Amino acid sequence: MLKTVIIIAIKLMIYKILWNEIGSGYKENTDRRSVVTLCHGNRALSAKGQTASRNASFGIPEVTVLSTKSLPADQRLMPTIGNGHVAIVIQGDAIFMNGLYNGHNITSHRAKIPAVFIKNINISTPAQPRTQYKLDLGAGMFVEELTTNDISVEIKMFAHRVIKQLLVTMVTVRNVGDVPVSLDINSSSVEDTEDLEITHEVNQSIGIIRGRTRECEYDVTGLQNVTVVHTVLPKEIHVKPFEHTTHLYLLSVDLNPETADYSFAQGVEMFFNESLEISHVTAWSDIWKSGRIDITGNRTLATMAYSSLYYILSSLPLAETPEFVGLSPGDLAHGSGNQVDYMGHVFWDQETWMYPSILLLHGRIGRALLHTRVRTLGAARRTAKMSGYTGARYPWETALSGLDVTAEPIYFLNEQHITGDISFAIRQYLYMTRDIQFLNMSGQELVTDIAEFWASRVYFNASRNMYEIYNVMPPDEWHQQVNNSAYTNAVAKLSLLLPEFVGKLQNTKPNPKYKEIADKIYIPFDKHLDYHPEFDGFTLNTRVKQADVVLLGYPLMFTMTEATRRNDLRVYEAVTSNGPAMTWSMFSIGNIEIGNTVKASIQFLRQLNNAAKPFNVWTENADGTGAVNFITGMGGFLQSVLFGYGGFRLHPDRIEFQGRLPPSTTSFNVTGLDYLGGSIDFCFSNTLTTVLLTRRARYPLLLNTSTKSMALSVGYPRIFQSGLASIVPRPRFFKRKQHAG
Repeated sequence: MLKTVIIIAIKLMIYKILWNEIGSGYKENTDRRSVVTLCHGNRALSAKGQTASRNASFGIPEVTVLSTKSLPADQRLMPTIGNGHVAIVIQGDAIFMNGLYNGHNITSHRAKIPAVFIKNINISTPAQPRTQYKLDLGAGMFVEELTTNDISVEIKMFAHRVIKQLLVTMVTVRNVGDVPVSLDINSSSVEDTEDLEITHEVNQSIGIIRGRTRECEYDVTGLQNVTVVHTVLPKEIHVKPFEHTTHLYLLSVDLNPETADYSFAQGVEMFFNESLEISHVTAWSDIWKSGRIDITGNRTLATMAYSSLYYILSSLPLAETPEFVGLSPGDLAHGSGNQVDYMGHVFWDQETWMYPSILLLHGRIGRALLHTRVRTLGAARRTAKMSGYTGARYPWETALSGLDVTAEPIYFLNEQHITGDISFAIRQYLYMTRDIQFLNMSGQELVTDIAEFWASRVYFNASRNMYEIYNVMPPDEWHQQVNNSAYTNAVAKLSLLLPEFVGKLQNTKPNPKYKEIADKIYIPFDKHLDYHPEFDGFTLNTRVKQADVVLLGYPLMFTMTEATRRNDLRVYEAVTSNGPAMTWSMFSIGNIEIGNTVKASIQFLRQLNNAAKPFNVWTENADGTGAVNFITGMGGFLQSVLFGYGGFRLHPDRIEFQGRLPPSTTSFNVTGLDYLGGSIDFCFSNTLTTVLLTRRARYPLLLNTSTKSMALSVGYPRIFQSGLASIVPRPRFFKRKQHAG
């Protein structure tokens, strides 16, 4: 590793000579204020400035930047930057990395890495600088601007979207005055954290932190090593009169020291090639162009859609990767050991709340989320066996090992619906992709093992001639041990039916017992009152924590009459507490379904109470308590837009949709819905719907409306009167290729 650092230092010295020579000639022929100097640590290297022109492909570019003149007083409400590998809260004291955990068993939590990062900069001048802070959602970066009459300072911070190990800070200073300027830098010190024992050394203005976790999650994971290679931050930056300088500070983090080394060197190379910032901004631009939601006429909702998607995507890799652990309710920049922020653990939140919208807009990333459960299939099998069952049972909370890390035993023992939630996520993925490769590479094993778990978990009640499930905790966690939770039994039923669907895709025959059991799963239902009791013995007016039974209608699409759906919504709205953020998204979707648009609008807007200005950081509860940055709530919000006002529903043979406008909006567009390998754009106005195929699917697609059927061709928009419609693969092509697959 020392050899690599020396090589980097030599490169920097060479660059210093070359760029100083170029810079000298450059000064003679241009205005001296246009010269850009790279200061890497204490090594001054001159270079031409790099600029990044962002492709403003959004429907409303103005709402993609969240701007304020003052930062929130509550540090918890500061924004985050991340890229699925590394993340940080702006002005925070710690960096967090995907897959790095400290603590044994139930104390396992994301390990704090020292944040060798600029917190703030002070200008040594009598004049008080004007400040502006921006979270640029489109470019995936945080920007701080300080200005006086003679001085302007711009600080850009971002987690590089291409070189995932890199956290980048770029400080650009313009001094148009005739006196020198000093900038004081405030940064965190490098020292041991409660999670890591570290050593720190400096070579040629490059610091190397070697850390080792103090406790392993389980013996199978062992202790973890992490390496941080960083620019040594100076205490001051000095800028001469009429000088324009740019100062680059890099930090590279990885479990593999060689990878951390290489990524750091690559970042330096890219800066001199004028591609470091540009490649990052371009990558974010490509993400937005490939999948997003545009809303016009209501800036609040438009910005909320962009920021919600930004924060979730900031915690995700761009494609399937074997080391990705998964999404925690508090995003990748949180989880330090406080149970309020969920310690970086993965729950049902991933599959039920964040995943559906990502699946629609970014199918490759959706597969990456499923892979987190494939990765831990062995641990789930072990958990089932230890619990006395067969197949695979997923713990309520998991982290690195995939084994149980649930802090309170009652949740691990009883909140078992998560295993069914994972199976349902696979079902949705297969509806959208028909990905046979995924099934052949462990997906089919996962589906079967989950069905096997439920087959071993049910109890046959001869008096009812039905299968039942006892001693569970439903999503309503205020009732911790009940029999026949309606939601749990429903996801178990769907899990048992999924092998049959997979068998048709693979031309195989699953164990017939799964369907036999599924057909006789008992779902509580009160015929007299025409509604679904939450569990056996549930009585009207019993208070519940959050959305539970209403999830039968959506997302599970459990068969029921409209009257029953209406009654479920009415009964449970009356007894649901203020609840976590995502609850009201489900009620809103349900009321849109039954045509109660006024109530749907009220419930839809109620979600926004959980988003704190100026950076749209969500808290778990509307009063500001609970987890932050609560991307579970953001996932619910995005679903209420896509599956509520967009009306999207996934079926084995089609996608249905029925676009309606969210409150106080003039249009609502969905760009880049991924279906069967194709990409489709939707534009919903008050009276018309436009559907445009932008990438060819694996099968020819038809658009079916209430009046006609139209073929979808790339580049040819189809416009019709808004109403219920569907997109279906042409039957003869679809059946032939499905059989061949």
